[in-house]
Order: sequence, then structure tokens, then C-alpha cells
Amino acid sequence: MNEEVLFYYAILAGGIICIVLSVLLYFWLREDNGIEFSLFFRLVLLCLLGVGLIWYTVPSLKYIVYHDYVTTKGMCTVEYDDQSSPRTIDLYYDETGDYFSFLDRADLGAYGPDVPYTCHVTTTKDHEFEISYRIYDFKTDKLLYSSE
Repeated sequence: MNEEVLFYYAILAGGIICIVLSVLLYFWLREDNGIEFSLFFRLVLLCLLGVGLIWYTVPSLKYIVYHDYVTTKGMCTVEYDDQSSPRTIDLYYDETGDYFSFLDRADLGAYGPDVPYTCHVTTTKDHEFEISYRIYDFKTDKLLYSSE
């Protein structure tokens, strides 16, 4: 299982934990002489955060569980984002305008908008979550890097 799928499950688990924790804390703290408004407001925000995380991940759950993926192939350019933490690699498809970002670093000799590559990106069918990618030399179709 790669990092992208683990990240998906971490988001889903985080949402479930937030909801369960907020409900349990509400009932546990309510047994005392009441609950302050500020604490109640924080618990509601925690519950809403959990609902938001689950709302974001559940539509793609069937694709992740059943490994129902699609592969997008074509000419792309590669960009590195050194400013973000963790460092990411961004793949831009010039023809379709698609954009994919991964928590990975491919060791390529050159990158940028002037250096074309052939990319194969595997995503869920709804294109919400990236699974893996492969980068090929544009002229020779030689595999340069694979995240699998």
C-alpha cells in the first residue's frame, strides 16, 4: 500500500475519531453540573470537522476498497514544490489541463515547463485521490521513475 492510499485512510479515520471523540466528550462532561458554552462550541466544531473529513472521503471509498482505478496517460510537465512540507511533486498534463500532486520526489535530471515527459497517473474513478504515477522519457518511452 503506498503513501497516497494510507493518507486517504488517515483522513477517513481522522473524521471518524473526531466525531466519536466529540460525542463521547459531550456525554462525559455533561454529567457534571452542566457544560460551558465555549466547551460546547468546541465540541460542535470538532464534530463538524469530523463530518467534513468523512464527507470529503466517503464518495471515493468504494473506489479505494475495490481498487477501481483509472490511468490517465499523456504528455506532462513535472514541477517540484520545495517550499511545502512535505515536499511534493506536481504533474501537469498540457493537453487536458489536468493537475496531480503526490507526496513523493522523483529523481529526474531536469524538470519544469520546458521539459516534457510522458506520464501515467493512476487515480480513483472520480479523480479525487491520486494513487500512483510513472514518468517516461518523452522521446524513448523509457521508464524514468515509478512511485509503485
